[in-house]
Amino acid sequence: MDISRTAEIMGAEVRGLCPSMFYTSEVAAELNQALLDHQKLCLKDQELTPGEYAVLGQVFGAPKPQLVKKLHLEGIPEISVISNYNDLKNGKPYVSANYWHTDDSYFAVPAKATMLYGKALPADGGDTQFINTYAVLDAMPADLRARIDGVRAVHVYVSRRGKSLVQNRSNDEEDKTPPVVHPLIRTHPETGRQSLYINPNRIDHIEGMSLEDGDSLLDELYEFAFQEKFQHRHQWTLGDIIVWDNRCTMHRASNDFDVTQRREFHRILLEGTVPV
Repeated sequence: MDISRTAEIMGAEVRGLCPSMFYTSEVAAELNQALLDHQKLCLKDQELTPGEYAVLGQVFGAPKPQLVKKLHLEGIPEISVISNYNDLKNGKPYVSANYWHTDDSYFAVPAKATMLYGKALPADGGDTQFINTYAVLDAMPADLRARIDGVRAVHVYVSRRGKSLVQNRSNDEEDKTPPVVHPLIRTHPETGRQSLYINPNRIDHIEGMSLEDGDSLLDELYEFAFQEKFQHRHQWTLGDIIVWDNRCTMHRASNDFDVTQRREFHRILLEGTVPV
C-alpha cells in the first residue's frame, strides 16, 4: 500500500489497498494516521460489494445509521445512496449539496468522518471541493479570532440562512434533529489542533447575539473561510472512495455538469464525539 500527498493544502492518495487488507490492524492504523495527517484520502481503484464497503468503513471507525431512511441502501442503514436523482426539483434532477457545509452538524454528536464511493459519474464536472478549516483558523486575523473565541452557533436541520436544498424528513426524523449548539472554534480530539467549525448550510444564528450582529459575524467568517487558497478540488474517477475528516474540513458538490447525467455515491458516516 502506498500513500502519497496530492496537494499542499490537503489530501492524499492511497493505492494498492484491497479487501483482504481491511482486517489488518497495521493497515487500519496507517490509514487512520494518514487521515489525521492529510484531512482527506482518496482510495484509488476500488471495486467493492456493499458488504466489503461496510467493512472498509469499520477500518476508519464505527459506521452509524443515517437519518433519512428513504436514502438507505437496501438492507444496510449505514450506507445511503446520494444522487442527483434522489428527488426531482420541478421535474428535473438537481445537486442538493452545492453549498459549503460539514456533515451532520445538526446533531449534538456529529459524524467524525464521511466516506463517499463513486458509483455513477457525469462525463465532465461534478467534482467535490474541500476547505481545510485548520488552515482557515491558522491564517485568521488575530482580532477576528479573538471575537469568536468561546462563541457558539446554533445548528438546525433547516436553517433560515441555508442555500442548499435539504432532504425532507419524516415526523420521526424531525424529532431526532432538534436545534443544537456547537463552538465556532473546535479542538480536534485526536490531533489537539484547533479549527474553525462552521456549517454555512446549517448554522441558523449565533448564541447570545442579535440576528443582525450574528449574521454580520457569520458573513465575515464565511468570506474569510471561502478563499480559494484554503480549497482543494477532488476530480472523480470510477473506483474512487474518498474519506474526509469533518472535524477540520468543509466540502461541497460542484454543480458544473449536465444534471441529466447521473451523479451517484454510496455514503458512510462514522460516529464522532461532541465538539469542544
